[in-house]
Amino acid sequence: MPGRFHQRMHPKHSSFSSIASRIPVSAGTFGCVLLFFQLMYSQARNPQRQETEPRQQVQASREGATTFETICAGCHGLDGKGSERGPDIASRPEALRLSDAEILQILEKGKPAAGMPAFGQLGSAKLKAVLSHLQTLQGKWAAFAVAGNPQRGKSIFFGKARCSECHMIDGAGGFLGPDLTQYALSRSAAEIRGAITKPGGDAAPQKRLAYVTTRDGKKYEGVTRNEDNFSMQLQSLDGTFHLLAKSEIERVEISRQPLMPVDYNSVLDSHELDDLVSYLVAAAKSSTSPKPAKARRQDDEDD
Repeated sequence: MPGRFHQRMHPKHSSFSSIASRIPVSAGTFGCVLLFFQLMYSQARNPQRQETEPRQQVQASREGATTFETICAGCHGLDGKGSERGPDIASRPEALRLSDAEILQILEKGKPAAGMPAFGQLGSAKLKAVLSHLQTLQGKWAAFAVAGNPQRGKSIFFGKARCSECHMIDGAGGFLGPDLTQYALSRSAAEIRGAITKPGGDAAPQKRLAYVTTRDGKKYEGVTRNEDNFSMQLQSLDGTFHLLAKSEIERVEISRQPLMPVDYNSVLDSHELDDLVSYLVAAAKSSTSPKPAKARRQDDEDD
């Protein structure tokens, strides 16, 4: 028929054809419809590209910011990182490990022995809004916008990127670098990616490998942890600490290369970096999630 667009579809596209056949449109409009369905299909196939940051939490955080600035910032600071009157509740590991229920209980009932007053009179809604703002200060909601696959990121962490040679996550990995289990809790995805691709502060000898030779011919390789006029404490690659008297040391050589590689932008492509960041975020979230009862019993038995 004139003015109509007809095309026989391949059998495997029959479902789409049946939908499109019910829409009497021109060829140009049909092209728009086709583009719409293609976009819908693409988003369904790539859910990690959809917006994942929970809008309700963001809105609650904004509402809680005013209350936080009024009743909390005087002791804990506007950024939650503490002052002379109150501890750091934004990045301190003890605070990051608290569950939502534990934080709400502290806000409601206080901790009189620690000088923390109760704010139950504010009501449940306001306290939950304060909790959301605190989680924003801790970087938890910024982390939700991460693209990438954490399982692939784990393989990269322990494989291609060789992060595990120096860093540990959840008890697995090396000893020379910081434990990264909860690293992502107080950092956004952009900050984590920047720390990987543009590491800073690696000029210090403590962040370079040291090669020590003693007068009796023994050789040690590791990172200097403590040093004074009389001794040097060295941690080797396997985590062992060696306390060496300087009177027994013949030579110390410091590597020119920092421990943290500076070429991850060329070693890993953009998608691999996304995967690696996603794994760090997932590991941090997992570290603060309550363990199932069976896992807790197992931990108690191990202790």
